Amino acid sequence: MQRFSLSLLLGCLILFAGFTGASAQTDNLASTSNIFMFPNPVQISDLALKTSTGQNATLKDFRGKVVLLHFWSIQCPACRVEEPLLQRLKQNLGSSGLEILGVNLVDPPQAILQHTMANRPPFPVLYDGGAGFSLRTVRLAGRNTAFLINPSKEAILEVPGFPTTYIVDCKGNAVGYSVGVAGWETPPAVALLRGLLADGKSCKVSKAVIPQPIR
Repeated sequence: MQRFSLSLLLGCLILFAGFTGASAQTDNLASTSNIFMFPNPVQISDLALKTSTGQNATLKDFRGKVVLLHFWSIQCPACRVEEPLLQRLKQNLGSSGLEILGVNLVDPPQAILQHTMANRPPFPVLYDGGAGFSLRTVRLAGRNTAFLINPSKEAILEVPGFPTTYIVDCKGNAVGYSVGVAGWETPPAVALLRGLLADGKSCKVSKAVIPQPIR
């Protein structure tokens, strides 16, 4: 814990602390979809991982798209429940600019590859390829939680459990999150994503090659 960047750790805690003065829309998202919006967009530090096809990928590669940054593990029952929801979401909204990144930083790379080959999700699955990104479990305020840590031992995002999903807009800002299975197919959630995708048309799309999932 002493090696964490204090300013970034505090930023993560503030970012994940919820919101005040919630509008009817955010209340509706929370109650119907288990999705919570931040009061203001928060820029996320870049992360560099490897895909199941062996390619390097960074979050900046997907700038210009709306991204669901989805943290999961193979042994997580709730992740298996949410997986088909995310697959249908990608199939329905992928052509409009939605990308889903399935980030696994707890299982061995070979196990992740085998799982990906068996399930063939329609979106990239990412893991640590040696760049130094990891999840670090800590105990805060009497509870266990985890933080995504970069090579400089700085906390980037809080990941309190699996699945945890951050909603990232086309500019690379976190605008919301979900812990546990989210109702991605509920009307409020679909309306939220379609709104972000419509806003994303004004973003400059990255020219980087987008890593493709295993077929």
